[in-house]
Amino acid sequence: MKKIISLIVILTLSLGCLYSQEVIKVWPNNAPSSNGLTDEAELFVYLPEKKDSLKTPAVLICPGGGYAGVSAVYEGHAFAKWLASQGVAGIVLKYRLPNEHKEIPFDDAEQAMLIIRSDSDKWNIDINRVGIAGFSAGGHLAAVFSNLDSNSDINIRPDFTILFYPVISFETATKGGTRSNLLGKTPSASDIYSFSADRLVTENTPPAIIFVSDNDLSVPSAHSIMYYNSLKENNVPAALYVFPEGEHGWGMIKSFKYYDESLSLLKMWLKRTVLTNHN
Repeated sequence: MKKIISLIVILTLSLGCLYSQEVIKVWPNNAPSSNGLTDEAELFVYLPEKKDSLKTPAVLICPGGGYAGVSAVYEGHAFAKWLASQGVAGIVLKYRLPNEHKEIPFDDAEQAMLIIRSDSDKWNIDINRVGIAGFSAGGHLAAVFSNLDSNSDINIRPDFTILFYPVISFETATKGGTRSNLLGKTPSASDIYSFSADRLVTENTPPAIIFVSDNDLSVPSAHSIMYYNSLKENNVPAALYVFPEGEHGWGMIKSFKYYDESLSLLKMWLKRTVLTNHN
């Protein structure tokens, strides 16, 4: 019995060393803009075990939820923990919902990126290797945000983008109501264009890797293909993986048929584009 207890303690300590968690309010002194709701934006920080003096990359993670919720378990915390196990800081953004204020999630993402780059020394993060990841509607947030500029003195644009079954174009509505939840039921042509990530890509857009299932009926794989094509048209490095099945919303769920393959591909991409570029 004592041996079993000792083993449990050792395993617990080992797992604890793998990543640490810190919760931070994105707007500790109240957000400058309001969505009329009481929810607050927060960051959940998972850091890798520090093995040497080299700084680590980081990824700001935007879970999905159709802009009607934030699905942070398999599309947030589980992914952050996996990233930490690979030597990458995973930082989950629980962004505020728009509630008829389309700028709200993007304000939160911008402030989150400012926090990450401002506190980079505290977390041993390389400010030149800070990416963004997103799932479904969070993928829309990540893709659009990857193409935005800021008036801040600190660069907010991510250095790379990771997308899982993202909503990309608002020119046609998806089943989950992502477009109407962000822009309302009768969005203007200008808003539809401005929030269609494939229309925003330039040669300055960060490199991206995209994962999607071909039988995704909620957000068709055409969305991912459109973003990939826009990236290639602008000579931006990109990788697109379309799995034959899996539908929508698999995230870090281990029962997803291509769970191991997807993470193996992502690990390979991270090693090639992010983890080898030590400062």
